[in-house]
Amino acid sequence: MARPKLEEHEKRTERHNLRFTLAEIDHIRTQADAAGLDVTEFLRRRALGYTVPAGGSARRTDPALVSELNRVGVNVNQLALATHTGRDFVRYWQEIGQEVSQILERVVTQELNQGADEQ
Repeated sequence: MARPKLEEHEKRTERHNLRFTLAEIDHIRTQADAAGLDVTEFLRRRALGYTVPAGGSARRTDPALVSELNRVGVNVNQLALATHTGRDFVRYWQEIGQEVSQILERVVTQELNQGADEQ
C-alpha cells in the first residue's frame, strides 16, 4: 500500500542548513535518542515549540522481572515444541500460565508504584 499523497501545504519543501560543533551534535543526538526521536524530528519539534517526549523520566522495568519472564518464555517454547511432537504436557501449561500471571501482576504493580512516585 502506497503512502497517502500530501496536500500542497503539508509538503516540507523548505530547507535550512545548520552547523553544529561535534559536542553540540552529540548532545542533540543524546537528547533525541532519549526522547525516542530521530535528530531531524527532535530539532523540528524543538524549533516549532511542539512537545518533545521527556527523556529522563522513562520508566524502567526491573531487570530481574525481565529475566524471570524470559525464563518462562524459554519454558513455553520448549513445551510448545514437545507438544507439537505429540507429547502431552497439559499440566505444565497450566503451571506456566499461573507463573506468567504472577509475573505480569508484579510488573503492573511496579509500574503503578513508579507512576505514584513520579506524581
